[in-house]
Amino acid sequence: MKTFKYSLIPKLLYRYASIPANLILLIYFLISVLGLIANWKFIFPLLINIILLYVLNRFYLKMYRSFPFRIDINNEEMLCSDFVFNNREIKIKHSEIENISGGIFSGRAYMPLYIKTKDTVIGISPHIKDYNKLLTLILTNVPKELYESLLKSIQKIAMDNTPKRIK
Repeated sequence: MKTFKYSLIPKLLYRYASIPANLILLIYFLISVLGLIANWKFIFPLLINIILLYVLNRFYLKMYRSFPFRIDINNEEMLCSDFVFNNREIKIKHSEIENISGGIFSGRAYMPLYIKTKDTVIGISPHIKDYNKLLTLILTNVPKELYESLLKSIQKIAMDNTPKRIK
């Protein structure tokens, strides 16, 4: 089995960056509430703070549930562990993978990759060490139909992004 982990800085950012961001947004939220008492125009910063708090926490909760910080992989299965909220281990057989989306398959290589089975969804950020090797191992072991559909989606994205020749 080959092991893939995040390096120290991305691991710290993914686990703990929401704490100071939430504290700063909560301070601005309180200032906006106090300012709303004095002038009704503070409703706009208050609404912006509420939206930012919602989006930030929705992203981090989704990431905490679906992003493992350790992935052990071989030719038959992946063992995902070291989640933020709990110490569960998820075993995914390559033959059970139904869909892979996001990342390079959506045309945005900097976005997370989501591996979906009928029971679970696992997210993998491109900041994991040896991301390309991990992606290669996954793609070489998924069912052939899924591999071909992913290849077609990448080709379509490549064709859409090539500049058109002027005649």
